[in-house]
Amino acid sequence: MSGPPAASSRIVQIDALRGFALFGILMVNVWFFADSSHLAGGQDPSTSSRADLVIRFAVVTFFEGKFYLLFALLFGYGSVVLAAASGRNPARLVARRLVFLGVLGVVHGLILFYGDILLTYALAGAILLAAGSLAPRARLGLAIGITLGMALLLVTVAALVLVGGAAGAAGAPIAPTASPAAALAANAATYGVVLPSVVFFQGPLALAAFLAGSALAMLGVLRPAVPDRAVLWRVVVLALPLGLAGAAYSAYLDVWAGGSAVPLLATGISVVASPFVTVGYAASLLLVLGSRAGRAVTAVLAPTGRLSLSNYLAQSAVLCLVFTGYGFGLMDRLPATLVVLVVVVLFAGQAAASRLILARYRTGPLEWALRSFARRAPRQGPGPDGA
Repeated sequence: MSGPPAASSRIVQIDALRGFALFGILMVNVWFFADSSHLAGGQDPSTSSRADLVIRFAVVTFFEGKFYLLFALLFGYGSVVLAAASGRNPARLVARRLVFLGVLGVVHGLILFYGDILLTYALAGAILLAAGSLAPRARLGLAIGITLGMALLLVTVAALVLVGGAAGAAGAPIAPTASPAAALAANAATYGVVLPSVVFFQGPLALAAFLAGSALAMLGVLRPAVPDRAVLWRVVVLALPLGLAGAAYSAYLDVWAGGSAVPLLATGISVVASPFVTVGYAASLLLVLGSRAGRAVTAVLAPTGRLSLSNYLAQSAVLCLVFTGYGFGLMDRLPATLVVLVVVVLFAGQAAASRLILARYRTGPLEWALRSFARRAPRQGPGPDGA
């Protein structure tokens, strides 16, 4: 495989942050495969074990809404770095990458995971591309405005549901499947149902993170050097306790509180709290990377992050084999503790596989395909000689 420039031209901290984000995304996505009730709001707390409820509370508090946001920040950051390194016509390069991601996202959503985010990233990325030369401060302001607007919308709808007594929106449970054909049919049907909510809810939030990440890149964060440790500690102390307090309250509402408006209210609180947690996580990891343990942590996370696209789809493929009719069909058959163990084992396997791949190749299979498609020169004339 050919691939991107040598590792020396990469920002290893970005790769490590991206690998960290992949672990968090896996911890969130696994429940859509393992628990048939997850899309419909989760199991009834009155019939669930205490261990299952504690794990669900921990996942909602520490993971949901935080790591896809971190990944989106890095996507926006990377778009600026990519455009700066691409030379002439960077807009064409970015646009072709978005087309590739959009098509791959549809395939991924139909076949493997109905909650695919790649198509939404492609659509939000097109808006980011149209932002052109928007100044960093304007990007940050717009990102904050979009985030607060989405939170206000959710809280307002929750209030209207509460006052009007209408039923809150919830997805339908996903029935376990016993054959590959049944798994494909169920996934494709669910993808068609959930796609609008993914695009119109996660899309604006992804765009906000893209804008913020691109602003950070334009302001020179991590380039040429990581911020001073005193600055990182200040970010952790200011952002993480506040964010986790809001996230914990949102998780409590999501797991234990009743009422048709509660899920919307919990999501609205989470939308505001999650950016604080995400920024706090990022600063915390950068501190770890600069410590004595940093080399070992980087050795695990950075290779995984370099192959983020391949690893993201591989996660879905493995989870399909474990939990759906594509393979063992273990949906609803594993306790929450074993589901968490599946996540840890799968991510550890991906970290090891990523290191082995990068020891021989410059990049992974999907990263190579994406780069080849994006950098393919346009035809100059008719006939094969024009390729």
